[in-house]
Amino acid sequence: MNSFNYILNRNSVLLDILKSVDLRKINKNEINFFRNKRILITGASGIIGINLLFFFDALNNKEKTSIKVDGTYNTSLFLFVKKYFKKNKLVKFKKIDLTKKKLDKTRKCDFIFHCAGYGQPAKFLKFFSSTYKLNSLTIMNLKENLKNGGKFIYMSSTEIYSGNKGICKENCIGNTTTTHPRSSYIESKRFGESYLINSKENFLIYRVCLTFGPGAKLNDERILNLLLLRSIKNNKIDIYGGLNQLRSNLYISDAINMIIKSVVKFNREIFNINNHKMITIGEMVKIISKLSNKKIAKHKSFLKSDEGCIPSCLKWFNSHFPTSVISFLATAKHGSFQPEATVRPFLTIFKFAPTVSISLHKEIKASYL
Repeated sequence: MNSFNYILNRNSVLLDILKSVDLRKINKNEINFFRNKRILITGASGIIGINLLFFFDALNNKEKTSIKVDGTYNTSLFLFVKKYFKKNKLVKFKKIDLTKKKLDKTRKCDFIFHCAGYGQPAKFLKFFSSTYKLNSLTIMNLKENLKNGGKFIYMSSTEIYSGNKGICKENCIGNTTTTHPRSSYIESKRFGESYLINSKENFLIYRVCLTFGPGAKLNDERILNLLLLRSIKNNKIDIYGGLNQLRSNLYISDAINMIIKSVVKFNREIFNINNHKMITIGEMVKIISKLSNKKIAKHKSFLKSDEGCIPSCLKWFNSHFPTSVISFLATAKHGSFQPEATVRPFLTIFKFAPTVSISLHKEIKASYL
């Protein structure tokens, strides 16, 4: 299978999976809540944004809800996504840098899902100024596009707990120093939360763990995606250390269901969207090795200490996510959502695995055409 045919096959499978939204967990009240509404999704090219996009498209197709969706993106949007929605009158895309420009104020929305941001360490380290702006100035500007009584939905991160050691409770906001290389991302997310909490707007804040599944890009350098790409591209999975570090990974459709259900029911709340099981990087490697039938190989620079991390070029990955099972801040008051499946097959992405080794840079380039 050559690179071009592989990309076509991968994109075809991806589109089929994204379109196959399971609405059985969504009740009539939740469906009608969004009927005839206008929705803005920033960061529509990211994994959360693109899956929200296909969720509302599924509501329109299966339930005739007539939901109008505006999607913004700054980085490349999958070509097959553009093609799929090209003749869809209910879905419109706009390529825009929200750190530099405002959207048309006359286009008011009932719901704004602010998913835009740089979640990858390599990206928010490089674009630290834009990282701050997307979680501050952009939020202030986007509020101008919200209808009176509308709701602002903000995708924050479990990274705000960074700096805690041991078991982390929900009232233990992290204490990362400003000299920490990840501080631009962490502190900007905290600012975004604080701004909305102190505003008079309707809002919901989601501290989301690492999500995986369809919609993740091939250049996503977060640990799970790096491991998956290595297992697909190479005959072995090189590891560099840090295997005892804990992570919480959640399949994207579980995250979307949690978000949609809580948007309908709650207002001015903060939610943690996590899997209820933690997993070490070492366990993650073993699962991927088994599914991909690839051997695990310790790199010559392997570090026994957890100060190391699997991608040698990304040393900042050694900061910990919260090591507790985090449900909702409002758990005692409202109860909590649990993922539909404790362990999703790690990976839908293996459906895309090529039968022969191909050049990774060509694969990445082709996915951004």
